[in-house]
Amino acid sequence: MAYFADLSDYTYHAAFYRPATKNVGWLERGHDFEQMIPTDKILDLLWCHCQISVAQTRGIHECDLCLPPKTVFAARNGIRLLLGTSEIRVFSKEGRIYAASTLVYHHVHTHRYKPPDEFLRALGEGPIPPSKEYFELLKNAGLEWHGTGSPPVDRPAFKFEKVEGEMRRIEVRKPIYLDES
Repeated sequence: MAYFADLSDYTYHAAFYRPATKNVGWLERGHDFEQMIPTDKILDLLWCHCQISVAQTRGIHECDLCLPPKTVFAARNGIRLLLGTSEIRVFSKEGRIYAASTLVYHHVHTHRYKPPDEFLRALGEGPIPPSKEYFELLKNAGLEWHGTGSPPVDRPAFKFEKVEGEMRRIEVRKPIYLDES
């Protein structure tokens, strides 16, 4: 996954850039971060946001903090999601927008990442999906969204490799981490 310092200007996907958008939780091995023991309230709020995909990508970002890096499926309140395939948006009352990969849930839950206080304040005070106010803010920002889906945990990945002079589709089994709470 790409590393961006917390509260730096969002620049990851130009198509999803909006003024006043700040990065949160774009972590990568080799970059220190503050830690905390998350409350259930913080985890629940992050989970609500992770169920709404913004800036959907075609690939999967693995958690680089896990050794070896792993594809992360998370389960909470009976719902399972594949993380690392899209982003979330958190809106503050002051009009700031925070952008994070859906891996932020895993980073907080498993790696004890402590997001910036202003992000945590916005998370607790701002509109929460699936509220009408939240979807209005996405619409007003011109951001498309959809529900975050989750393929089966054991679904194989594929790559194409040249074998004996011809391209062949090869099944690849990647390390998978099921982050349950």
